Amino acid sequence: MLPVERKQRIRDIVLRDRRVVVAELSQQFGVTDETVRRDLQALEREGLIERTHGGAIARDVEIEDLPYPVRQGINLPAKRRIALSARRLIKDGDAVMIDSSSTAFQLLPHLREHKDLTLITNSVRILGEPALVDHTIMSVGGELRQQSMTFVGPLAVQALGRFNADIAFISAKAISMTSGLMDASVADAEIKRAFVRHARQVCLLVDGDKFDGVGLISVCDFEPVAIVVTDRKPSDAWIDFLAARQVRLLYETT
Repeated sequence: MLPVERKQRIRDIVLRDRRVVVAELSQQFGVTDETVRRDLQALEREGLIERTHGGAIARDVEIEDLPYPVRQGINLPAKRRIALSARRLIKDGDAVMIDSSSTAFQLLPHLREHKDLTLITNSVRILGEPALVDHTIMSVGGELRQQSMTFVGPLAVQALGRFNADIAFISAKAISMTSGLMDASVADAEIKRAFVRHARQVCLLVDGDKFDGVGLISVCDFEPVAIVVTDRKPSDAWIDFLAARQVRLLYETT
């Protein structure tokens, strides 16, 4: 395993379990304790963890508040599997809304396969993506959040209201059967609601770790969601829940 892959795996374990032990990680990855400590030092510099005696604990910080390059690398294999499934939902000539999530960002390389797309986004990162040079990109503007490189606020919401997209791709911090889609901030939730209101079809991109999770604020229930794309098969309860609401479920089976 390459060092960068090991660091990615450790990052995912920390975010999932909230704590790690150096000795357990060194045994799992077949490396020395010192190698694991160097990986943990790098994650501490990124703001993800706080090192403790013999291990580390996850910092009490929302992923959405981390610098975008850090967010983009978290759980990357799952995000790529989601993008592989979601890319099939786009047709040539579509008007496509894409939110600022790092999961939706993984869709961008696949857009080379399509022609004459109009992309509507609140993400500054998307504006300079080389894969999109043959498509029309519409930026909503508004208040710029430097940490996440996204536009939010009343001006961004107002701008989104001028569009009528064929499909919107959004993500969420967590989803539950009772609370629906949830996010980590009021500003992000308002943007996602605008995406939902102004697209004919809403596609939720969410990895399996976010099922039955908790978020600060509700975005919406599942009524406007047409499709859920995830990285692995959900529980039978979730399959039945989505089927009862006529929500199409997609995930990679291989």
